[in-house]
Amino acid sequence: MSPAQLSLGGLALAVAVLVFTVARWWRRGCEMPGAAALAAGLLTGLLAALCSGGLLGWAAHRLVREATNPLGNRLAGTGSAQLLPQAAPAGLSIGGGVATTVLLAVVALAWRCCDYQLRRQLTAGIVSGSALGLAGGISGLAAATLIPAVNSLGGQILAAFH
Repeated sequence: MSPAQLSLGGLALAVAVLVFTVARWWRRGCEMPGAAALAAGLLTGLLAALCSGGLLGWAAHRLVREATNPLGNRLAGTGSAQLLPQAAPAGLSIGGGVATTVLLAVVALAWRCCDYQLRRQLTAGIVSGSALGLAGGISGLAAATLIPAVNSLGGQILAAFH
């Protein structure tokens, strides 16, 4: 899988989508289901972007390369196509990939069970998370804090089947 890099325009688009989604959620009265949908989407997108291989990593990287970056570059204008430095590998293990896949299954089930507004928040979270996961600072923070927990959870899932 070829590595994906986030452009300045893609970063601007991801942050704008996140800000507008949070502002809409805030205006609607800070409902807990909306916060959960956005957080689940962000987590799923972030972990998918941090996958070093597999179908989930491929899908997240393709979303950034073929949708987020080009659209963000067009919206942000001249000079926004400059690529940010590539993020270092986050260290997601095989168990972490299993935990991420289980999270994706839960999010897909939630998608089927929720209304249009929550689907929009899930989608906005996934788009923003997959792009922001390729930004060096955010992937580094996730590698230090989130990835060990996800790897541990995945290890426990795998151990339960041995």
